Amino acid sequence: MNNFLSILFAIVDSKVWNISRVVAWADQLIAKLDSPKTWLLDLSISDSIDSCLEVIREAMRESGVSLPGDFGELMAGFILIRFDNGELSEETARSYLVDVVDAYGTNSIDAEAVATLSLNSSVYSAFRQNAEQVLIYVSKGQFLETEQNLVNG
Repeated sequence: MNNFLSILFAIVDSKVWNISRVVAWADQLIAKLDSPKTWLLDLSISDSIDSCLEVIREAMRESGVSLPGDFGELMAGFILIRFDNGELSEETARSYLVDVVDAYGTNSIDAEAVATLSLNSSVYSAFRQNAEQVLIYVSKGQFLETEQNLVNG
């Protein structure tokens, strides 16, 4: 996955970041930019996860961005991180995983496998590891080197 907007959409849609975290992140990013894009300003004044998602969807439409093929795997990774952090019960995590696999698919598992696969399996560990790396990429602003055109100008 290499598109910043789809990554941000996954972070927000999976609720791995709450509204306060999204707004704080946007505010910090805005402070670093000479001329932040309008969508980023709109994100910083959002008052709900749904409004954040709408801002990101609109930015994706305007930029011609679609969800990549590995989007389901990233979403699954974020759900597993929430499970690991104690935010989701195993039952709820599995339910969300089924929803993600049904909606976006993955290259590794299907919805039926979600019911039987251990949440500590190597497949899920790979999803987690990717999601953790993506969070670092976004949190630390590493995307600024390659995604200036999406956030500044």
